[in-house]
Amino acid sequence: MRSWLHRPFVRFRINSCFPSSSYSFLQYLRYHNTTHFQNIYQRYQRIPLILRNILSFITWLPVLWCFHIHVFQLMWVTGRSMYPFLNTDSDRRLTRDVVAVSMWNPTKGLKRGDIVIFRSPSNPDKVAVKRIIALEGDTVITRDPYPIPRQEVSLGHIWVEGEHPEHTRWSYDSNTYGAVSKSLIIGKAMGVVWPWSRRSWISADGWRGSSRVIERRPDDGLHIS
Repeated sequence: MRSWLHRPFVRFRINSCFPSSSYSFLQYLRYHNTTHFQNIYQRYQRIPLILRNILSFITWLPVLWCFHIHVFQLMWVTGRSMYPFLNTDSDRRLTRDVVAVSMWNPTKGLKRGDIVIFRSPSNPDKVAVKRIIALEGDTVITRDPYPIPRQEVSLGHIWVEGEHPEHTRWSYDSNTYGAVSKSLIIGKAMGVVWPWSRRSWISADGWRGSSRVIERRPDDGLHIS
């Protein structure tokens, strides 16, 4: 009768504890599981090619979903609040700009002039796109219908506005619901990819700033609300 020490699994466990042994894990798989893996591969080869391609695509779906949620998205801009910077042709034809959005750590390095995508404070089910005109510590000379003429942006918040000339009519922004918490930001616009004739990068460096914003000086304190 063979000793239990000669059983393959026990022998593998023993030798795995002693690296000097020549009976390695790979050798174990080679001599004991080759036939099993060959059978699995042969069964896989019997599956029609189109089904194999579908199975391969399905295995990539979780990766694509994570990339879409946490790294990069293409978003269609609706409405006229960002006219004429976005949806320039909305007055002449029913077209919508397609914007490339970075979802990776969107609150890092925010600057005045950045265009951000965030969940509306008044309705988190809706996603809005606006330009940052003021950062935490800045003071904003507000517009109607905001209840007070001046507002300091508190710690952890930004002040966002649309760009339509008829602001009160078309833009629902911080002048309505106040400063936006950074925790609501889900993305930062990187560029316009459609219409093709207007494709371009979006950068805060080309923004001239707002005369209604008094920027915080580095030695000023921040108001915490």
